[in-house]
Amino acid sequence: MDGAAPSTDSAATPEPDTFSAARAALDQAMRVAEAMLALLRSELRLARSSVLMLVWLGFALVFLGVGAWLATSAAIAAGIYQLTGNVFYGIGSVALANIVGVVVVLLAMRGCSRDLGLPRTRRALLQLGRPKS
Repeated sequence: MDGAAPSTDSAATPEPDTFSAARAALDQAMRVAEAMLALLRSELRLARSSVLMLVWLGFALVFLGVGAWLATSAAIAAGIYQLTGNVFYGIGSVALANIVGVVVVLLAMRGCSRDLGLPRTRRALLQLGRPKS
């Protein structure tokens, strides 16, 4: 026993305010994680509704479109043939109407596919990764 008191290294034991700062940072990280989870859930609901819209458009195009398309195309072609006496005018006008219909359906599907990319979630994740100025 040499009488020397054991040295206590104050740097080895963290300060109480270090613990509170770490706790505050953890609380903030948890709030951000919970907000991101809520955002992801809402984006998933949006994506699901967009998928349902795409399925609906597909069914509408196939089931409603085929029967109506055949009947309408034949009636239009026959009517234009009776008016002009030229069968190619009837066929051409039906083909043009079909092309316009396909473009409208593709534009509607394009709007739905943008929702499937989860744009708001991607923006939020990018903003979280950027350093604050």
